[in-house]
Amino acid sequence: MTIYVLENDLQVEIALNQANLAAGDYTFTVTSQYSHQSTITFPAQLLYSNSRYSMFEVTFPVGFGDEHKNGIYYYELSSVAAGSIEKGLAKIITNPGGEIHTLAYDSGLVTEERVSEVYFRPNYI
Repeated sequence: MTIYVLENDLQVEIALNQANLAAGDYTFTVTSQYSHQSTITFPAQLLYSNSRYSMFEVTFPVGFGDEHKNGIYYYELSSVAAGSIEKGLAKIITNPGGEIHTLAYDSGLVTEERVSEVYFRPNYI
């Protein structure tokens, strides 16, 4: 799953493959794949649930969209009543990481588009 978090839109809708969930208090926890430390626990509101999937709205804190949080994270959806519901991997993209080919870089010699290369190797336990 890929989650785009922009500072002007901190409420993100996420669809999960969990059918027929009941209304209740849900949390969405994001854990660093590098350090295995919980980054933050976000409140998640169940928008609707049907026989195929459930749609949640996760509210990220103010300032999160402007931080350098780009990367692959473990996520966990849990509820007070049922405990852990779903775990998986999520790619989080925030604005400072840059949108590809949108921010110009002027080296003084020529004007270039900012292009990044990402090399990723997961940490195995």
